[in-house]
Amino acid sequence: MEIDIKTPFSSVKINNYRKEIEIISVKDRIIIGRIYYYLTKTIFLLPRLYGIMAKDPLLDWKRELEMQFTQILTNELSLARLVNVNANFKMYTPKLLIEGNLNDGKVDARVELKVLPELGQENIVRSLVKIDSFYFSDINKKRPYIIPAIRAGLVASFYRFLPIKFEQSPGIPKTLGIISDFINSLVLPQGYSEVILGHKIYIKDDDVYCDNDIIYNANPEILSLFPIMFFIKNTSDNDIIIIEEPEAHLKEFKDTLKELISKSKAKIVLVNSEGL
Repeated sequence: MEIDIKTPFSSVKINNYRKEIEIISVKDRIIIGRIYYYLTKTIFLLPRLYGIMAKDPLLDWKRELEMQFTQILTNELSLARLVNVNANFKMYTPKLLIEGNLNDGKVDARVELKVLPELGQENIVRSLVKIDSFYFSDINKKRPYIIPAIRAGLVASFYRFLPIKFEQSPGIPKTLGIISDFINSLVLPQGYSEVILGHKIYIKDDDVYCDNDIIYNANPEILSLFPIMFFIKNTSDNDIIIIEEPEAHLKEFKDTLKELISKSKAKIVLVNSEGL
């Protein structure tokens, strides 16, 4: 899926089909990067639609896609507090186009079916299954993860929520928006251990340690690189990793960062004023 995003100040085009690293380097890059994240997340969260009630299978499927997309994106932007954003977007595949506007918390989305499936004389249920498979096979869903620019502070602040604890509800409330998405995706299994810049990160007594001390006392470069390494090592080519300001606290370790990113199986999108 290819995605175009335009704000009053900038425009960006990202191709999710391509494996190549892409960079969002425009003036309002943080906002555009987060819009891209939530558009991609909305596509990932879309349910299959073959079970809907329909009289005209093709028209009703299209309307349901518009409704589901709008509802999911509206909810995500509300949780993220992105309610003052004004932008236009287009998301397209060879078979369909989703375009719309974000205006002060309101989402207006429209679907255009560029290629129509051959339906024949099937009944409504069979037609819906065929339509749904025809378009969803073209969407190429990928799960997005976002690593905020303030990741070092978030890891230090919310480190207690990172290890899996079977006796407690996981993570932090979704009402924290992008912070919740980041922390709740950074889930460390019991027994987790990793060496970062010569320092050992590990779980002990349901806490996260760096060497012999709690992780919030670690140097900022360790706190900044740790989540990048975690996501790169625990994702696949069905994922997208969006890294805001990748060099935050890591300018002295630029070569280490570049080498790590080059090994990613997931697609990497850097939100940065310049390339690495």
